[in-house]
Amino acid sequence: MNAAPLTEGSIVRPLLRLAIPFAVGNLLNLTTLVVDRLWVGRVGTEALAALGTANAALMVFMTVSMGMSVGTLAGVARATGSRDAHRAGSFFQQGMLLAWALGLVFFLASWFAPAGIIGFVAPGGDLHGPATDYLQISMGGLLVYAPLQTLTFALQGAGEARVAMRLSAIAPIINALLDPLFIFGFDLGVAGAAWATVTATAIALAVAWRAVTAPGRAILATGTLRLDGAILRRIAFIGFPGTLEHLVRNVASFALVKLIAGFGAAVLSAYTTAMVLLMMLIFPGLAIGQATSSLVGQNLGAGQAGRAWRTAWSATALYATFMVVVGGLIYLFAGPLVALFDPNPIVVAEGRRLLHIVVLCFPLLAVAFVLSRAFAGAGNTLPAMAVAAVAHLAWQLPMVHYLGLAYGPVGAWWSMSSAFMVHGLLAAGVYIARHRPRARKSIR
Repeated sequence: MNAAPLTEGSIVRPLLRLAIPFAVGNLLNLTTLVVDRLWVGRVGTEALAALGTANAALMVFMTVSMGMSVGTLAGVARATGSRDAHRAGSFFQQGMLLAWALGLVFFLASWFAPAGIIGFVAPGGDLHGPATDYLQISMGGLLVYAPLQTLTFALQGAGEARVAMRLSAIAPIINALLDPLFIFGFDLGVAGAAWATVTATAIALAVAWRAVTAPGRAILATGTLRLDGAILRRIAFIGFPGTLEHLVRNVASFALVKLIAGFGAAVLSAYTTAMVLLMMLIFPGLAIGQATSSLVGQNLGAGQAGRAWRTAWSATALYATFMVVVGGLIYLFAGPLVALFDPNPIVVAEGRRLLHIVVLCFPLLAVAFVLSRAFAGAGNTLPAMAVAAVAHLAWQLPMVHYLGLAYGPVGAWWSMSSAFMVHGLLAAGVYIARHRPRARKSIR
């Protein structure tokens, strides 16, 4: 399982070795968001606004799956670092059982929950029907999305980044081919984008499962499919706080969408478009964070706490530098970038203003994203959850309410940007407080 090269020698080389395939895989996944919005934007501003409204709600549900996947990744990484192939396989298989169970829960909820959720965010109006359809189809699709995500995360935890990258490319490519067919060919509009994504994910899961269960794939050749209470509790112990960490961010985003829905479809469309551009920058950070999580877990499993500490900060510096450079470009070309998705002059002006405010938080956003994954790799996600709760619940939600009502959309954008600044500062402080003494002790 290629453990030794990742826990010896240069710190930056194994970080890039894992992060680059992760980044490619994440950017391929990002094409699903970009392609969906490019095609739906051609339907109209209201359609793009409906997509953004439904996606804000969907992200809250996807967060739960993410947490369990993170718990699986951390368990596999720690077992890989300690050269315990049987335990790594057991973590994978128990994680997959959890993923199927969660996916089934979301599938059942998709039959009755979406209409009420969309009605709460954007009651009445032209957005309600298309947004409800998109959310219902996409929630049902979590039945296949959750297992696929856990499968690729487990491969990443084992250091099989290139395999994970290749498997991650399947769904976005198929989605790009199906989007125009479902949206315009079948005349399904916003719902067509959801059907294209779910169909592509189901095909990708079938191919991925076949690939990783082939003879010679060590991560699946060991362990047992029988329920293992100890491992399930361990995944939940790591994954549940990680779930809450992502959940509080997405709940804060959901509250933001509810507020800006009152400002009209143009503002919602601007937010939807800007979020795609921001995700293009966040996805490389997620890749670096995933690599950090795997390496921190493997180094701790190998008894190298000092190396785990240095890896976390090297990754943070790498991503922060990237965000400063690319954030400057986003600031300069904000208007034309927004216009690619929706040329409506009102949307372009609002999207430019949003991006000009949000880029200011990019360096500290980088700190928050990477260190939260470092906590996960250490199997200690409670501090990351607490920091996220303070930044996005205790800080952002009151700021959204106060600044949004007082200053309109610009107040909402400042609340979001300032929350990530708070998040980054707190994450750095807590990580130093909890991990620096152990790193020093190991170096001695």
